[in-house]
This record gives sequence, C-alpha cells and structure tokens, in this order.
Amino acid sequence: MFFDPRPKEKREDLFDRERELERFSDALAYSPLILILGARRMGKTSLMNVALKESRQPYVIIDLRGLPYNPSRADLLRRFETGFKKASKNWRSSLLDALSKVNGISVLGSSISFSWGKNRVDLAELFDTVDEWALKAGVKFFVAFDELQIVRGEREFPRLFAHVADTNRNVVLVVSGSEVGVLFDFLKFDNPSSPLYGRHYSDITLNKFSKMESTEFLRRGFEQLGLRVQEDVLEYAVEQLDGVIGWLTRFGARCRELKSCTKSVVDNVAYEGGQLAREEVASLPARSKRYATILNHLAKVENAHWNEIKRILEAREGHTITNTAFTQVLSNLVKMGFIEKKEDTYTIYDPLLKRGVLEHPLPE
Repeated sequence: MFFDPRPKEKREDLFDRERELERFSDALAYSPLILILGARRMGKTSLMNVALKESRQPYVIIDLRGLPYNPSRADLLRRFETGFKKASKNWRSSLLDALSKVNGISVLGSSISFSWGKNRVDLAELFDTVDEWALKAGVKFFVAFDELQIVRGEREFPRLFAHVADTNRNVVLVVSGSEVGVLFDFLKFDNPSSPLYGRHYSDITLNKFSKMESTEFLRRGFEQLGLRVQEDVLEYAVEQLDGVIGWLTRFGARCRELKSCTKSVVDNVAYEGGQLAREEVASLPARSKRYATILNHLAKVENAHWNEIKRILEAREGHTITNTAFTQVLSNLVKMGFIEKKEDTYTIYDPLLKRGVLEHPLPE
C-alpha cells in the first residue's frame, strides 16, 4: 500500500522506482559498494529494504539513525549486534555458527552478542569471517548501513570499507545517506590520502517526484483505499508538498485515518510536517548562528543569490565576512541537504522545512 507510513518492504508498495531497483540489481554483479542517496524523506530506506529482499541473498541492516555524531564504540557495536540478530532466518543458524568463532562474539542458540569491552569485536575479522561463510554457502552477503554519515566521526569506517572492497569478494556494502555532501566528505573517494581513494562504487540517487508523478502517486494511492478525492484537492496537495514522497505519504495516510480528504487536511499535514522538519534543524544555531540567519532569510524570500545572502549575514553581524568563511557555511548547509543550489540561486530544499522556519524562525 502506497500510503503505509512505515518503510516499504515489497515492490508493489513502491511507486515508480523500477529503474532504481534495476540499477541496484545490475550493480550486484560488479560493485563492492552501492550508495543509495537522496534528501530526507525520499524513500531511501524503503528502496534499500525492497532491493535487499529481492536479491534473495542473505543480508543484515545496520540502522545508525539516532546515534550521536561521535558515538561510543559500545553504541556502534550494539547496532551491529541488533543487525545480525535480525539476519535472514534461512541463513541464521549456519551464519551464527561461523560468527561464534570470532573474538568478542558470543552465540547462544539463536542469540548473538558483541563485546565492546577489552575483548571487543574486531570488525575487519567479522567481515573476513562473513566473507568465508558466504564463499562456502555460494552466496553474496549484503551489509547495509542506513544513514552512514551519522557516524562520520568514526575514522575506522573508510579503512574498514576499503578492506572489504579489496579482500572480501563475497561481501557487498550498501550505504544510504541523506546528507550526501557530508557522506562524500566522510568517505573521500576523490582524496588521494583516503583509504577509499579510487575504489569503485555505484550510486543510485532518489529525487523529488515531478508534479505529474506526485499526482499519479496520490491518485493511485487513493484508488487503493477506495477513497474518492476531488481534483482540486490533489492539485493543492501536490503544490504544497512539492514532490517529497514522505510528505505525500503522510498526507495520504492522514486521509485514510479520517476517511476524508480536503484542503484542510493538506494544511494540517503541511503544518505538522513543518514543525517536524524545523526540529531537525533546531540544533544548528548552537553550532553557528550563521546557519540560522541563512535559513531564516531563505524561508522569507524563497531563493537568493550568493551575494545577497552574504550581505544579509554581514548586516546581521555588523562586520565584513571573508568569502572563504561565508562559502564554507553555505556549502555546509548544502552538504547537509537543507538547502540546494539552483542555477545561480539558493533555496531551502524541503518545502515544509521552509514553512516551519518561516512560522517559527530559528534563534539568531
């Protein structure tokens, strides 16, 4: 069902992602690392879930969402432990038997625990063991990391990924990331000093739906519900929610709950979504008031040129800001996925984030 707000797990519940699923399937034959990229609420987790299930290969998902920027080793290994506990049932018994031989891993029946103390798990040894197991089983083993950029303070990951890409021929890494620029800064594929420099990867990017795609998504979703919706309401929803699949789904789910669909429902979803999106940037002013000034200004004017934004920032601070310092701040917001550059202007990417900041400006 299109309007199920939870991450999807079946192809029939995804809308218009056949090309992306085909690209994922094609990449399995040659790529040690597959990146699924896109802004927040573009359906990356759903695509990853469906693609992994359809591969008919064993996999684990390491869900990193909710971790702090610089998590402890204990926090990180708990996420690995949780992921391996949920490994495919068809493979779990023999996989756990193999992992029981890894230092720092304890297996009791169908349960597995990772040590983060003195005898903590060596992740390279873990992947080597998984690779040997996959070779004997005649399968590819997928290890998927949901929102990898969250642990960008963990310097071991680029080295670990390079090790897997070079030596573990039966392991495929799958990575999703919302803060695309931050993710690439972390992995540094184009930096000669990075362990991942020159390593091959495949990338699949999910973008906003066009107006036509958004309208078709809503129309077919309401057909699934047997709910008739007036055309002007569909048009209004598409205009307000601007092709963001997460917001369109939230709108459809709300109509399902109410068994009614009106423009006021669109307005309520847009308001709630705006508050939710604003909460996601609420911590930015603590890092730099400049982030708040830029987002507040863009929420008011919708889009602005580089020079205009710099003048606003200088007027707010009462002194000249170097081009280098200003460009760094602007670039950070782009990398984090909060704003985007369109030709010569900058705008807030998510329409509901724009609305949320406009209604409740960030503290400067």
